Amino acid sequence: MSDRTQHFRIRTVPLRPALLTGAWAGFVPGLFIGAVLGAVITFGSGAMLDWMRTLSFTTGIDQALLPFGDRIGLLQTLQDGWFLVIPASALIFGLLSAVIGMLTAAVVSASYGSLLEGLEVELEPTADALARRERRRHSRRRSDSAA
Repeated sequence: MSDRTQHFRIRTVPLRPALLTGAWAGFVPGLFIGAVLGAVITFGSGAMLDWMRTLSFTTGIDQALLPFGDRIGLLQTLQDGWFLVIPASALIFGLLSAVIGMLTAAVVSASYGSLLEGLEVELEPTADALARRERRRHSRRRSDSAA
């Protein structure tokens, strides 16, 4: 390390970037999980309808008298409208996860300074880092050309 390396202590985290980061960190996985959940809902409603049809045929009981018989219309709507159910559930679950991520980031940002008592960070000037990188690159070139 050179003499010009500077030591800083970060005592607070800005709230707005923390909220934005928390929202994105919650929204992206929530979107994926919501899409999978929507696909499971759609598949489950189709499987239930198929089970009800089979049970009605084998037992001779009217479909309306079977379990979930009064929900046949809803199950058919969920199965037929899969192209709306999957994105809607993904968006709803993603937004809910984004809100949870924002709240978590707000709590972390608010309690950061009091719990961790700051974070030690070392910064070195960019010019020194670039000069060191150039020296390393030139020394590698000389050793490569000598071989």
